[in-house]
Amino acid sequence: MKILVKKEEFLNSLNIVSKALKKGNLYQILDCVLIDASKNKIILTCQDGKEITIKNETEGTIIEKGIAAIDGFYLMDIVRNMPENGEIEIFVNDKKDCKIVCGEYIKYDIQAKDETTYPNVANINKENKIILNELKIKRIIEKTIFSYDKSSDSGNIILKGVYFNINKEKITVKSMDGYIISIVNELINENNGKYETIIPGSSLEELNKLIKGEVNKDVNIYFNDKNVAFEFNNTLFTSIIIPNNYIDTDRIFNVEYSTKVNINREEFLQSLIRARSVIRGNDNKPVIFDIKDEYIDISINTLEGDAYGKVEIKKTGKDLMIAFNANYLIKVLNAIDDDNIILYFSGSKNPIIIKDKQETYSYLLTPVKM
Repeated sequence: MKILVKKEEFLNSLNIVSKALKKGNLYQILDCVLIDASKNKIILTCQDGKEITIKNETEGTIIEKGIAAIDGFYLMDIVRNMPENGEIEIFVNDKKDCKIVCGEYIKYDIQAKDETTYPNVANINKENKIILNELKIKRIIEKTIFSYDKSSDSGNIILKGVYFNINKEKITVKSMDGYIISIVNELINENNGKYETIIPGSSLEELNKLIKGEVNKDVNIYFNDKNVAFEFNNTLFTSIIIPNNYIDTDRIFNVEYSTKVNINREEFLQSLIRARSVIRGNDNKPVIFDIKDEYIDISINTLEGDAYGKVEIKKTGKDLMIAFNANYLIKVLNAIDDDNIILYFSGSKNPIIIKDKQETYSYLLTPVKM
């Protein structure tokens, strides 16, 4: 194989696929970037050996067709340190001797790996797909990705994933851990049929790093029995799915509330951030809400100090005193765009529900002991 590429374009492609490049793989071949120049395109591929595979098509000239597997960490460092606007020649012979040359004076001799041992990449059936705007899919991910279960000792694999349900003209996305349930509902422009799957949350975190969220660009999403793929900007991002049924949340959210509070989201958020400032280290002291007719009194008492605040509200129902983990509530508030939000309470020991009237978003947060 022999190709000629420009530094900036090739490095950009490496930066994309390297999101699936992980150190400490059981199989050393997965430390490599697979460069496929066997046809009329140059396609780079990386996979992490567990969940995701990323392909990206890059610009360049194919001088000799072929396929090569080159250590991705070496290749990234080499290309990153090439001169700006440099033109790079990469040549790999049958003995896996790899030469990387830029200009007259810069030359690297490294050893490529046996590309035939690189695991086969799953074929994507592109018949079943939906098309979503980049901005919409990025916002959906960011509104739910913070509340899947990231703990290493959890035995419930379902909670490691984020649930996607496409039903004709509506998409519903859910995630939950032991403290928060997040649900987002969005309308989509076309009748897209019905698809249902659970995608590992860690895969979506890597995907979110790659999607820029441009309003005038689309993402094609392909659903298959064993994987899901997102196609955008010459990139194909493939993830395994979690083969299981997700937990029914309808009953959890259909509860009678005894206290309803309308509050300015930003004022509420900033008051929580100020209260959290007295927490140090692993101190898990909760923030306490004393809900009265016109105000929420917000307080926290720690070994390092105390904090107090007050936010105006519009309340219907009973007065209430309840406590929450400030960090979890801040995550929820950061995921919401509305200026004013509505909080629903059903007692001091029951979860709080935050949702808008159209239920485009619904969040449930478990209280803690005071």
